[in-house]
Amino acid sequence: MATSRAEADILVVAALNRELTPLRRAAPRSVAFLETGEGVANAERSLESRLNGEKSRVVLSIGFAGALSLAFGVGDLVIADKIRDSQTQPDAGLLNSAAAIKPDWPVHFGSAVTSDTILCQAVEKSHLASSLEANEVGFVDMESTAIARVCSRHGLPFLIVRSITDLFAEDLPLDFNLCRGTDGRVDSAKVMRTALTKPRALRRLFELQKRSQLCADRLAEFIKLLVPHIL
Repeated sequence: MATSRAEADILVVAALNRELTPLRRAAPRSVAFLETGEGVANAERSLESRLNGEKSRVVLSIGFAGALSLAFGVGDLVIADKIRDSQTQPDAGLLNSAAAIKPDWPVHFGSAVTSDTILCQAVEKSHLASSLEANEVGFVDMESTAIARVCSRHGLPFLIVRSITDLFAEDLPLDFNLCRGTDGRVDSAKVMRTALTKPRALRRLFELQKRSQLCADRLAEFIKLLVPHIL
């Protein structure tokens, strides 16, 4: 868990440090950071602890996600205008501010669907997508409901912004659930050991890393454009 400074106006939250790194390099002074770890339990515990100790005015949750729609391409941004299984929804004012941002890549609005596990196979994403309503598009991540729940307790407006790393109709290179530790985090060393025994998986893993960098860069650029609309 890491933060950049206390009492920041805007707290940017992500499960993984690599989702935050590009933004850290050129973030406005009004922005602080929190790395929570993957999953609902880690996100809820880390954000609750942070907000109990240091106050913020707005929470922006960023990170990677899997597509639940064929309409989304790699690197596309999806802003959650609805969070499945949550009584608290993203702030209308922040949604309007986000809609005003026009980067050089596609930005969509859709539903955030939170999963307890990493959906590594296309058939899993297809099954989850079948629960969406007609004309509803969405993405799957592992933290959105936790972010909404904690922000609701603290009375804070929040926004969920995700970038698509894996497409609707494709499998991930490995079953990353088998590489998670008891704390719920994916163990990078275990991922590499597993990939080294599967040459095809290793090539696809490197491709996923390249995609992740693209997504992190686009998230950083979007947040930098969004911040002036919030302050």
